[in-house]
Amino acid sequence: MKMEFSAGGLVYKKCNNKIEFALISNHDQKWTFPKGHIEKGEKPEDAAKREVGEEIGVEDLTAEALLEKIDYWFYFEKERIHKFVYFYLMEAPSDAELHPQLDEVGDAQWFSPEKMTEVIHYKEDVKLIDLAFEKLGIKR
Repeated sequence: MKMEFSAGGLVYKKCNNKIEFALISNHDQKWTFPKGHIEKGEKPEDAAKREVGEEIGVEDLTAEALLEKIDYWFYFEKERIHKFVYFYLMEAPSDAELHPQLDEVGDAQWFSPEKMTEVIHYKEDVKLIDLAFEKLGIKR
């Protein structure tokens, strides 16, 4: 059994009294949150800012809080892998534009909280949305 460690973020920005969240589509065209591998010796929060920033093309991300550490199992090339992912609530500058790293992700877009809950694909992501909404005072 192999273990992997990643970090990611639920990135939001405040613009004109509205909040929008950044989602990426993976190569299966499923909307989810950006994340990536933690490098040796790197702190999860630093990895989250680096990986998320690279995938969505936004600098100056502020990691506000660890929302949750989730884990799941998957197979890659017939090997069973136990993956742990640290997810942070992160704020982007209000004028941030997304410039997705297209060799890593299919797309990146800003979504309203309502639209995000409609398009999100993975069931683990729904709990993260609830935690982020709670911290930001957003009613579901």
